[in-house]
Amino acid sequence: MQSRIHISKIWDIMEQTDRQGKPKPFAFQYAKKNGELADYPEGVMTSIHSKGATVNIRVNGDTKTFRKVCITRFNEFKVYL
Repeated sequence: MQSRIHISKIWDIMEQTDRQGKPKPFAFQYAKKNGELADYPEGVMTSIHSKGATVNIRVNGDTKTFRKVCITRFNEFKVYL
């Protein structure tokens, strides 16, 4: 059976920092509007919209906005709602 993680738990992991206070990178998979799955091997959270449905993540040097519910995998875990 695959390891799973609830979507509410990934925000705490995204906010973790190392000893120097730098955010820890993580890997995630995202479902795009067209249904395509995009893999991001290294991302760093820059901000979260607590009352909204999005999170800002820096990937490949650019900060992008991602819908929270469209994250399908986080590190080695499958995300469930």
